[in-house]
Parts: sequence; C-alpha cells; structure tokens
Amino acid sequence: MINYNDLILIGHFAVDSGQAMVGDPAYLDEWDTNKNDEWNIEGKSGDYSFHGASATTIVDSYGVLGHGRAVVFSTGRGDGLYPVYVVMQDERISQVVIDFFGDVDNDGDDEEDDQDED
Repeated sequence: MINYNDLILIGHFAVDSGQAMVGDPAYLDEWDTNKNDEWNIEGKSGDYSFHGASATTIVDSYGVLGHGRAVVFSTGRGDGLYPVYVVMQDERISQVVIDFFGDVDNDGDDEEDDQDED
C-alpha cells in the first residue's frame, strides 16, 4: 500500500492521445510513429507503434507492446497534464505513481487544477 506522504513529485507530463506508455528509451529507434500511414488499428494490438498502442488501449485499456518493449495504458481522464511521483527506498526509486485522477494531495497542492478539462 502506498503511503501518500512518501510520494515525491518529480514532474508532470503531457498527454495528447488519451494514453501513456512506459518503456526503455534504448528501444525508441524501433518505435513506429505511423506518421505517414493511413489510420488503421485492425490487428495491430501489441505492435510497438502508435497504431499498436492505440489498438491496445481501445481493446483492453492497457497491455504490452513489442514483446515487452513497453507497456501502454489509457489515462483516467483523457488528455491533460499529469503529475508523476516516486517513492524512494534505500536511496533508490522503488515505485512510480502517475496520478490520472488528481487524487494525490501529499503537499497541500491541488494537482487537479493543472489538468486540462475535456
């Protein structure tokens, strides 16, 4: 169980597609942006691409991309600016928390005010 008092705000990140992804940046050279492709997500669930990420989050809200290259998930409120927190243990990051609903209030700030309303 996460103790909200242990969370350290490390920054915010912008979401413009209603989904987010976590993966090792060493694999980004393999990422297919599908920039010049016609929109087509049929059969693409799990592909390490924008279309694959979109297909995965539409079907199941979350999943693995590219055989473990990344995980992708829908955001709680769609597009917006979301705070990212870490929990430190023995001077190392032990947990990462992305607050998609604006529920974390460990320092008195109202994070929800920072999010775009859709």
